[in-house]
Amino acid sequence: MYHKREDCRGCHSTGVTPFLDLGAMPLAGGFLTSDQVAGERKYPLVLYYCKTCSLVQVLDVVDADTLFKNYFYLSSVTKTLSSHFAQYAGDVHERFLTEKNALAVEFGCNDGVLLMPLKELGVRTVGVEPSKNVSEIARAKGLDIINDYFTPKVAGEIAQKHGHADAILANNVFAHIDDLDAVLMGVTDLLKPDGVFVFEVHYLPNLLDGLQYDFFYHEHLCYYSLHSLSVLLGRFGLAIFDATPMAIHSGSIRVMACRKESARPDEPAVKQLMALEESKGLDKLETYTEFADRVAAHRTELRTLLQSFKSKGKRIAGYGASGRANTLLNYCQIGTETIDYIVDDSPLRQGHLTPGTHIPVKPASELSSNPPDAILVLAWSYLAEIMARQKDFAKAGGTFLVPFPEPGVVK
Repeated sequence: MYHKREDCRGCHSTGVTPFLDLGAMPLAGGFLTSDQVAGERKYPLVLYYCKTCSLVQVLDVVDADTLFKNYFYLSSVTKTLSSHFAQYAGDVHERFLTEKNALAVEFGCNDGVLLMPLKELGVRTVGVEPSKNVSEIARAKGLDIINDYFTPKVAGEIAQKHGHADAILANNVFAHIDDLDAVLMGVTDLLKPDGVFVFEVHYLPNLLDGLQYDFFYHEHLCYYSLHSLSVLLGRFGLAIFDATPMAIHSGSIRVMACRKESARPDEPAVKQLMALEESKGLDKLETYTEFADRVAAHRTELRTLLQSFKSKGKRIAGYGASGRANTLLNYCQIGTETIDYIVDDSPLRQGHLTPGTHIPVKPASELSSNPPDAILVLAWSYLAEIMARQKDFAKAGGTFLVPFPEPGVVK
């Protein structure tokens, strides 16, 4: 069900060094029913740094079917994400997809949160999504979805049926892939000579600055800087010509790449961000060992905050049963002794138990019918949206707690 690779998946160097061991972890998206608890598995979760290309990555690789064939994450249930992708569609359409019958292909398209607004703008769209249950949700919206992984074979089938793509898109999925070589061969096979490859990923400087170790889990195999991406893409004849930092997911970056022989000029942002990465020491191992020390200190601070509430007889609920939440809860060893339940807006998670900690997941209505004294906002990157939804809780004297950027009470 999993294997350990010995080389960097970005450049294939064997100069990879561990810097943060989060211990044996359940799958962050592996929500359970009560009868599945006894058979739950855990896997090593260790972060490595490549001395050759600076890629930060997980080398303990869980089988992709185990992770993705039945998936519990739907992008469209979050208003913030839906708004982001609607704007994203407009940006990509205006910049790269103005030609009549332009074709956009997105792999890891989830429930069509980006493809739907592109289709409404008149773009021909094809989505590739490995999760069967999520594919069916996207198809029900009238989208053309291939239920598979994006490979050179699938890319060839799309090209044969629909023609070559003006744009290939990938959002919050490029970090999930072990065999990056196969995916990038598919990209170069399917892309038109003047086409673009546009994708969004979490941006490593934001993860480090914000101490966002909750983003580390088995689905997320890679944590990219522009430097590591330029090395990876360069091996396949692709070059980054523009990059835009994004606030979404508490710090992402939208990367735009094309064939090296393309006439697209490099935008100033690329050089500026490369300089920023160098100034932050992303090419130095000590940057990452110092980060690991900060992670250990954060765990102590968070546990102390929660225990101070529990010692006063306070009841705590969580908000947001995301993969991030599950990494945080398991690493910090926070379970049902501390959190009574977690509410989540995704109906796919409701009625299940969280992996590892086995906290029940409820709909948000539970906060009214069974109110806690405090809410730990595990989906902390959506804090403003959550607090806006829970105004009545605050008016009734409820307290909001956050784990990041540092544990505390929201004033």
